[in-house]
Amino acid sequence: MNELSLKNAIQKYLSSGKKISKNVYVGDAITSELIEKHCNRYADGCQNERPLLIVNDKIPGTFKGYGWSGLMITDKTLYYKCVKDSFLSGLVAISDKGSLPLSEVFSLAIGHHDHAFGSAYLGHQLIVNNRVVGLLRMGGSIFFDETAIEELGAIFQSAL
Repeated sequence: MNELSLKNAIQKYLSSGKKISKNVYVGDAITSELIEKHCNRYADGCQNERPLLIVNDKIPGTFKGYGWSGLMITDKTLYYKCVKDSFLSGLVAISDKGSLPLSEVFSLAIGHHDHAFGSAYLGHQLIVNNRVVGLLRMGGSIFFDETAIEELGAIFQSAL
């Protein structure tokens, strides 16, 4: 994946007339406050990069970052903070963060719904380079955002 392919994929989706998720931010919807939140929570060193796509701002059912997850793709790097994909994550939502240079991302997808104990929605699998890195929440409480899943799936597929 590269900056140009991601920009083109985002523009293609926006011009398609399909629904836009309230949990996916691109273009002018990316505010300095949103960038700061993501940089502070998990994207160390992102200050000199230009965000192209961000997933999540506020998530109902999270408390001071506990159980919160996010994705930020900049012109140089893919950053993520995901809840561990485990049956016990419904009881203890341990998060993991990571990053990968954008040039090293050869596959990116949204996978299956969580299979954790309990009825709360913890997320869908974020799959980077054919490896599940954790659960990315797109929605909150017991509800997930089907529009976000479709939007991200279309953008990721088009960008690669």
